[in-house]
Amino acid sequence: MPSNVSYQYLKEKNITSLSELKESISALRDKNYKTTRAIKNTEKSIDDRIKLIDQAEKYLKHKDTYKAYTKLKKSKQEDFYNEHTAEIILFESAKKYLKDHLGESKSLTISKWKSEVTALKKEKDSLYSQIIDLRKEVEQAESVRSCIEKLQQENRELSQVKKQELDL
Repeated sequence: MPSNVSYQYLKEKNITSLSELKESISALRDKNYKTTRAIKNTEKSIDDRIKLIDQAEKYLKHKDTYKAYTKLKKSKQEDFYNEHTAEIILFESAKKYLKDHLGESKSLTISKWKSEVTALKKEKDSLYSQIIDLRKEVEQAESVRSCIEKLQQENRELSQVKKQELDL
């Protein structure tokens, strides 16, 4: 990166020393890490809601079949079960999942969950674009840092050459 671009970067960020630049890079990396964690948490929330929606829909779809099954006399239950095995198993599995994941709230708020999924997906997209910007900025700051360190190295080498010349 040419040093005038480096200078421009430092001026824009109001950075006046190499240690400040290093602190800035460290803060950016920290923010990058936190944003990555936020994306993972958002993805988990989306996934949890989608599973809830799926199980709630199965529960509602097969509820009547299950009710009919439980109201039958024992003698007729076996034939009914054999005809509706898949529906009954899906219902029982959905019922158990919902019991384990709904906690105190027994209500199936499917439309609320669907709008939460939409909101969470928007949030995830926003976090993704933040990550892209952060990574670009880290790259830029690292490039400025390496440019400055290279200049410092060259200056040290120059002053050594001057010392050697004076020693002659």
